[in-house]
Amino acid sequence: MQYLVALLPDRLQAEAVYSALEAAGLPLEAVALVGRGYRDVGDYPLPQGGWRPNFFTYWLVPFGFVSGVGFSILTGLETFTAWAGVWGNHLLGGLLGAVAGGMGSLLVGGGLGQLAQWGLPNYVQAVKQGKYVLVVQGTGLVNRAKGIVLRFQPQSLNVLETR
Repeated sequence: MQYLVALLPDRLQAEAVYSALEAAGLPLEAVALVGRGYRDVGDYPLPQGGWRPNFFTYWLVPFGFVSGVGFSILTGLETFTAWAGVWGNHLLGGLLGAVAGGMGSLLVGGGLGQLAQWGLPNYVQAVKQGKYVLVVQGTGLVNRAKGIVLRFQPQSLNVLETR
């Protein structure tokens, strides 16, 4: 299902957008306002925005560091020894292992979907600050509503898809 999620600065603008969607003939059961005096943020699967480390990050990055140091010591590779010294070579091997662990945690723990949410606003925090979120549910309704909502210049407008 697709969701159109618009972040609006105040109640007046939120109600104006809601009224415009109502006048355009969108079914009101597919349109909802989230904020003080309206629905709760927890009623919708809104992403929180930003990157939040997951469980995999906490154990794959240190494991990658230890593995990188161990690999450097066991193989005897002297890739960085000329300018970093022997211990610097092992330290850089550990840092490269930690980077590999971080990439593994990103791909295994949440995939690139975590990066896709990086630019999204934190809707829960925005509602706590007194802003309003307009949610339109329905794959066919999202395109109709998008043109109407854009006329009101929302602070953020995103089309999200859930499974």
